[in-house]
Amino acid sequence: MDIDATVHGLIEKHFWKMDNDTSLSDGDHVVLPEDMNSFLNDYSESLNVDIESFNFRRYFPNTGIWFLPNAILPEYLKTDHHKPEPLTVQMFIESAKAGRWLYD
Repeated sequence: MDIDATVHGLIEKHFWKMDNDTSLSDGDHVVLPEDMNSFLNDYSESLNVDIESFNFRRYFPNTGIWFLPNAILPEYLKTDHHKPEPLTVQMFIESAKAGRWLYD
């Protein structure tokens, strides 16, 4: 099984054709968090990759509820005040080869 081709096939199926250095979480063409959830499930099942350590909010910060302060919100609704880190196609390829998420 050619892991590179499989990862690229999944990326193209869920999003569009991308190069290895293309980031899905920042830049000009960011994917939607909802679409990323679907991709991650398919990626994990298709390639048998353990994504338990994947920190979703690191790459897709929560926008929260803009008119409410974080102090009164539960943790899952709080606004993250950081820029998203790059999440590249190459990261998915390397993790697929290792069988687990390598970057968190």
